Parts: sequence; C-alpha cells; structure tokens
Amino acid sequence: MSLERILEGSKKSRIKLIAAVLVLLIVVVTFSVIRGRKGKDESFPAPGHPIRLVIPFEKGGKTDIMFRRLADNMKANGTNVEVLNIPGDGGVAGIEYVLSEKADGYTLLASTAATITATLSGKTEGYKKLVTVAGLNEDPFMLVAKKNRFRNFEDFLEHSRTNEINIVTAGNGTLGHKIAENLLQKLAPSSKCRILETNGGTSEMDAVISGAADLGVITQFEAISNPNVEPLAILTEGHSQAPLFRNIPTIREEGFPLDILGSAFCSVMVRSDVNPNTLVALESIVEAAYYSEDFQRFQDNYALIKLFLPLNHGSELLEEFIKNYSD
Repeated sequence: MSLERILEGSKKSRIKLIAAVLVLLIVVVTFSVIRGRKGKDESFPAPGHPIRLVIPFEKGGKTDIMFRRLADNMKANGTNVEVLNIPGDGGVAGIEYVLSEKADGYTLLASTAATITATLSGKTEGYKKLVTVAGLNEDPFMLVAKKNRFRNFEDFLEHSRTNEINIVTAGNGTLGHKIAENLLQKLAPSSKCRILETNGGTSEMDAVISGAADLGVITQFEAISNPNVEPLAILTEGHSQAPLFRNIPTIREEGFPLDILGSAFCSVMVRSDVNPNTLVALESIVEAAYYSEDFQRFQDNYALIKLFLPLNHGSELLEEFIKNYSD
C-alpha cells in the first residue's frame, strides 16, 4: 500500500472520529438541557389529596366570591379543591396559615393587595416567602356611601367641613385602609374625617349600608354587587369600564390626586420553596380555570381588568405593585 493511500485512510478515520465526538457532545448537551428544564409534575396533585385554597377574609366578601368562582372552575376541570376561609387582621391570619403549611403545593393563597400591604407594614413575611402561581386581574377602588346619603363628592366634602365623617375600611394593613389614610391627608385640615376599621369587606359593607359609617373604600366589584351603595369617586387615574359607573369622576378630577395606586391586584400564590415542577402543574390548573367560559364571563360581569400572568410574569408585576403601594 502506498504512503498516499495510508495518509488518505488516516485522514478519513480522523474525520469520522471527530464527527462521532460531535454527535456525542450534542446528545449530552441536549440531554442536560432537557433534564434542567422545568417541566410539569404529572403526578401532582395526587389522587385523593385535595388542594386547599385559603381565602384570608370572611365568607361572602368580594375576595371570597371571586376565588370561590375560580375554585368551582378548577373543580369542573377535575381538580380536587377545598376552599378554606381564615379571616383576621386584614388578611394576615390567612397569609400566616399558608406560610406555616408544608411546601408541597397543596396549600394556595387567594392573594390580594393585602398580601403586599400587610408585608410592607411588617405584620407578616407575606410576599417575601411566597411566589405568584398566576396573576388574575385588577379591581379599581371606589369611595362609596349609602344610597342617597350624599348627592355627590362635592356634597360629601361640604358636610365634612362642619360634621365629623367616618370612613370605614376592611382593616388596618389592607390597601383600602392605606388609600383612606392617603385621602385623609389630602383632605386635611379643612375636613373632619376619621377612619373606622372592620375585619373584612363584608363587615365594611354592613357598616356603610347600616349607616354606622358615612363612607367606605371598596372595590368596584363590591360596588357592583351592592345596589344599596353609591360611588362618589373612583380612586384610580382612569374611569370605570363598567357601564353603571362610567360617569363617576376620578379622585384626581375632584382635586385630590392620591399618592398610592388605587386598584387591587389579585393572584394565586404559594410558598416560594415549592418544587418548580409542582409550580408548573399548579399554573396549568389555575390557567385552565381562568380561561374557562364561566370565569371569563364572571370577570366581564364585574368589569374586572383581566390580567392573567404566568409564573415569572406574575412575579415581575408583583414587584411593580409593591413599588406603587409603597409610595
């Protein structure tokens, strides 16, 4: 055999070897990427092991109604879900319960702005130890009175200059309470207003309707649900999208722009140390319920600002809300 043929054969062998090594490297890298990628845990939830959705407020309030509707659609899709109401201290009791449970993904929090405001006030570790499974929607706040109590915002303002006005909230630590505090700072010193606290939206609404309080700071959802209350001003920059409230002026238009975000962000949260693959499974469950025809129609009926956000995007928006609620 000639030297030329030997060299040619050696060259072909080296090319084959290099090609084989490259193929092996591609297989190894691909396998590593697949193993490292977060995937859905197909074994979650286990048969017969219910997921508990903790609502940190009383039964019958806005948060309870909305999240029970979401839970109903989770059940309709085959997920075993139990709703557990744990009210107390402006949502803190329910938040603390979720934080105290195992990080196995079976205990979820029906999270509202209270999760943020209670954490900011130092009452709980709250969002610092939780992660957003999915963002759901925004709900603007409104300043309301009992039907026929005041003709409009100007009428309330005139009364507040000579009469003591009680403004009720769902409790210290809630966003409604922070908004009321901010509003009172704007109204002072020409108005005689003070804040009354209750233990949730249901008690707050009862106080307004019964006349025990002159005004309430409630969400648009709650205002639509209660024909016995009348909005005087919407506490956000934009007007309401609900046909019933489109002509209600904003608080800025009334001359009292707030230094705090006036809408509540609702989401489903869970302990942040839950297995990433379990988080993906939970996100899938919530997403299917969210996009059900029934829950979409429910949100439309209450003019909720639809804002479904998956895991990472929900956490990013949460940071934005934290910043705005801190102002």
